[in-house]
Amino acid sequence: MRLKEKVAIITGAGSGAGRAGALLFAREGARVVVGDMDPKGGEETVRMVKKAGGEASLIQVDCSQVKDMRRLVDEAVKIYGRLNILWNHAGTPGPGSLESTEEVDFDKSMAVNIKGGFFATKFAAPYIKESGGGAILFTASISALRASPYSPSYSLFKGGLISLTMSLAIYLAPHNIRVNCICPAGIDSPMLRVFVDRTGKIKGEAMEKTIKDIASKYPLGRMATPEDIARVALFLASEESNFMTGVAIPVDGGKIAGC
Repeated sequence: MRLKEKVAIITGAGSGAGRAGALLFAREGARVVVGDMDPKGGEETVRMVKKAGGEASLIQVDCSQVKDMRRLVDEAVKIYGRLNILWNHAGTPGPGSLESTEEVDFDKSMAVNIKGGFFATKFAAPYIKESGGGAILFTASISALRASPYSPSYSLFKGGLISLTMSLAIYLAPHNIRVNCICPAGIDSPMLRVFVDRTGKIKGEAMEKTIKDIASKYPLGRMATPEDIARVALFLASEESNFMTGVAIPVDGGKIAGC
């Protein structure tokens, strides 16, 4: 019960690592607010949490919209009376190569990956202060820590989250709010399929073979599971990490060390 009586918002919790985090946080005693634009996925996450004996609520939001981020935070506090943890996990692979990147896709990806988390934090911070402090998390990527040949814009957005994490950590430290960043490598989740092939042409067995080939190149011989990422988020959200703030933690199966 490392998060007993805590209230946590997790964006992008309708699938993948966000869902795994919702389940784990609830199992550790938190009341979880699932923020996701997919009502079907979000409702399934809430159902899974409740089936396991936890407490959760869905608030459908588009993380690229500032008004939705304000509504997410305000409704979470209205439901549960307080806020202790915000995990800005929602993200999008966005455009791929430099040549294929169009302004509208760039702006949309920037809004989801950067703007949404920034404004969610703006709206959440006063409530977390009122609760006596807490934790704010961002999900970046190892593409923010080393050069990626696949998507310059993705590296830009995720790199920005690391700078934002460090800045907010200093800004919010006087209020006992810790801010940290998780930097995963590939996570075996639905979004990975989108990331691997933004054209949608690789399907079925070909997609799974591609993912298997990528995973074999990791020093640990596999990609991360959603649960691997959720466990790191739990550590950063709990009192076990109460002297850590402003850090970006790679969760990469040795990927950076092996490059």
